[in-house]
Amino acid sequence: AMVIPMVGPPGGSIVSLPVEVRGTLNMVKYCVFGLWAFGLLFFLVQPLSALSTICLAVFGTFLLSEDPQVAPCYSILRERFVGQCCGSGGLSMLAPFLLFSGVNAVVDGLQLVQVFGIAGMAMFKYPPVDILICIWVCEVAAAVLSWRVLKAVMPTMPEPGGGYQP
Repeated sequence: AMVIPMVGPPGGSIVSLPVEVRGTLNMVKYCVFGLWAFGLLFFLVQPLSALSTICLAVFGTFLLSEDPQVAPCYSILRERFVGQCCGSGGLSMLAPFLLFSGVNAVVDGLQLVQVFGIAGMAMFKYPPVDILICIWVCEVAAAVLSWRVLKAVMPTMPEPGGGYQP
């Protein structure tokens, strides 16, 4: 019987990553900062709609748990609010963060298309719409950047038949 190798989520430390990958992950950090800022602003005007953004910011904080600027926020979240639900953080959160940011970007993008399709450019006058645009930009950037990091850290699949031993 032929066996298909399963590739698990990347683990390990952020410090062990190549310099260019750490640079990309550093850009993800600014997306997470934006998600926190705009998510909390959005929470003031539309609390239920902002929950997915705040959850994504929590995922990003756990992803960047080793970063010196993010570590204090990570420890507060882990010790006081979230606890053990997200594991120990780090690179094991990369795939869930990518998936969640991609799904959020699609859903929020569709919401923006609907809003601008109904009322047009006049919607720029409303602060909740402006905040949602900023959230969407952060989500798209986070999805693209985390995809680049994931591609760089995932081991490549072996060639078909290459390395297979019966």
